Amino acid sequence: MTVPALKSRMFNAAGWLIGSNVAGQLLRLISNLILTRLLLPEAFGLVAAVNTLYFGLVMFSDLGVWQSVIRSEHSDDPRFLGTAWSVQLLRGVLLFFIVMAIALVLHLGAGAGWFESGTVYADPRLPPMMVVFGLSALLQGFESMNLASAQRELLGLKLARLEILSQLSAVLVTITLAWLTRSVWSLLIGSVVSSAVRTLMSHFALPGKLARPAWDSSYAHEIVDFGKWIFISSIIGFLAANGEKLILGGSLSVASFGIFSIASMLMAAFVGVYSSLNGHVVFSSLSLALKSGDKSEELRVYAHVQSLVDLFLGASAGLIIMAGQWAVWILYDQRYHSAGWMLQCLGLSVIAIRHQVTEQLMFARGKPSWVSANNALRAVALVIMIPLGQRVWGEFGAILAVAVCQFASWPLSLEFKRRQGLLTWATERWWIPALAFGLGLGWLLNAAFTALFPLLHR
Repeated sequence: MTVPALKSRMFNAAGWLIGSNVAGQLLRLISNLILTRLLLPEAFGLVAAVNTLYFGLVMFSDLGVWQSVIRSEHSDDPRFLGTAWSVQLLRGVLLFFIVMAIALVLHLGAGAGWFESGTVYADPRLPPMMVVFGLSALLQGFESMNLASAQRELLGLKLARLEILSQLSAVLVTITLAWLTRSVWSLLIGSVVSSAVRTLMSHFALPGKLARPAWDSSYAHEIVDFGKWIFISSIIGFLAANGEKLILGGSLSVASFGIFSIASMLMAAFVGVYSSLNGHVVFSSLSLALKSGDKSEELRVYAHVQSLVDLFLGASAGLIIMAGQWAVWILYDQRYHSAGWMLQCLGLSVIAIRHQVTEQLMFARGKPSWVSANNALRAVALVIMIPLGQRVWGEFGAILAVAVCQFASWPLSLEFKRRQGLLTWATERWWIPALAFGLGLGWLLNAAFTALFPLLHR
C-alpha cells in the first residue's frame, strides 16, 4: 500500500471513529444525566464495582487475539481466524465460571465480615449483580473475528455503526427499566443487552466470511506466543488503569464511590475519543507502516501523530484542571457536586497519557514487554500513593494520587524513544505550550462561569 493511500485510509477511519466516539460519549452523557435523576448515587457505586471487577477479569485473561489478527501475516487465512476465534471462545467460557466463583467469594466474605461495613464490597447486592454481568463474558466470547479484520483494514464507518447501535440499544433499555423500576438492575441489564447486540452485529453487519471454530497448533502457538506478553501487560495494565477503583472500593462508602464513578465517567467520556483513535487508527497505521519496510516513513508518521496528540491532550488537560468542575455543577444536581473537584484532579492524568502513542509503537514493533514494564510502574505507584495520599489529605489526597501515578511510566517511555531515535525536539516541543494554553483558557472560563452562575460557585 502506498503512503498516500495509507494516509487517506488513516484519516478516513479517524474521522468515523471520532464521530462515533463523540456520538457514543454524548449518548452515555445524556443517559447518565437522566439516570442520576432516577437512581441514587449508591447504584452507580455498585455498578462501577461490578464493571471494575469484570473488566479486571477480562484484562487478566487477555491473550491479544485481536492484536494477533491485525499484525499476523496469516490474518487472511480462514483457519487462522478460526483458531483465533476458538481461543476467544474458550476464554469467554472460562471467564464466565471465574465470575461465578468471585460472586460466591464476595457473598461468603460479606457474611463473614471480611470487608469494612458500609463499603462497596460489603454490600449484599454485589454478588448477584456479578452473576448477571457474567453473561457478558459468554456473549463477548462469541464475537466474530470480523471485528479484528475490520480494525486491521481501517473500516471506520462499519465499526462506527456497530458501536453506536450497540450503545443505543443499551441506553434505551437502561432508561426504560430505570424509569419503570428505579432499580440498579436496569444498569446491568442494559450492559448485557449491549453485549448481545454487538456480538450479533459482529457476525452479520461486517464484511468477511462466516468463520467457523478451528484449531491449528502452529497458529495457536503463534497467537499464544505473541499473547503471552499481552497477557502480562493486560494484567498489569488493568492494575495501572483501574487499580484505584479496587483500592477505593474497599475504603469509600458506596455513595462516595458512586460519586467518584461519575467523575471517572466524565473523564472516560473525554479520554474515550483519544483512546479509540490510539488503539484503532494509531496501532493499525504504525503496523502497516512497519510492513512497508520504510523506516523513515514510520518515524515520520510517529512524530506527526505524537505532535497532534500533544496539542490535543495538553490543551484539554489545562481546561479540565482549571474549569472541569463546572461540567458537574451545571449538569448534575446537588447530590453529585462533589464529583467536580474529583474531575479537576483527574484532569492532571490527561497529559500523562501522551505516551500511549509510544506504547502503540512498542506493540507494533513486537516489544509488548516494554508496555508491561510501563504498566507495572503505574500499578506499583497506585498501590503506594493512594493509601499514602488518603492518610495525609484524606479523600482529596487519594483522588489526586490517582492522577499523579499515571506519570510513573514516563521515564521508561522516554528511554524507549531515545533508543528508537524518537526523543527529539520535534516530538517533545508541543505538550508544554499546549498545557499552558489550556490552563490560561480554563482560568478565563472559570471566571466567566463564576460570573454567570454565582449560586453554583463554591
